[in-house]
Amino acid sequence: MPVDQSIAAVSGAGIAAKAIEVAGAAAGKPYTWGGKTTAGFDCSGFVSYIFAALFANASASYQMNVAGYKTSTLFEDVEDADKKPGDIVIFPASGGAPNHIGIVLDSVTWIGSQSSTGVKDVKFSNPYWGERTRKIRRPCGLSTVAMNAGRGVLSAATVMA
Repeated sequence: MPVDQSIAAVSGAGIAAKAIEVAGAAAGKPYTWGGKTTAGFDCSGFVSYIFAALFANASASYQMNVAGYKTSTLFEDVEDADKKPGDIVIFPASGGAPNHIGIVLDSVTWIGSQSSTGVKDVKFSNPYWGERTRKIRRPCGLSTVAMNAGRGVLSAATVMA
């Protein structure tokens, strides 16, 4: 069932639900470096696709790589213990630079496109990912669905237009 855009636009749970919906459409498709469609995603392409679908009036703002998501003013840092559905999770490479991203589904699971699996949900406790220091970021104004001045204005009304 498609995600109700009015709900998705105002809640982290709606963002997580959209990620699950898109994962279903991409099921069985391989990871594709630079991929930005359900035919094959890379990690940032998957996240960009979700946010662009939900916030169509600002979709260009979400077309960025992992490093862009780490510094984007569209998101704010959140403590790992405070992560919620719809937040993004960023993992570093061994040298510390950001190199992987996904969307938080709940306190124990996130979803993203991995080179070994394509789009799949993963436990934060997974041995490969669980050992890495991660950064959690939340879309700014998620509870009010309005991005403040200087970050573009986005409201539930404009999303549903």
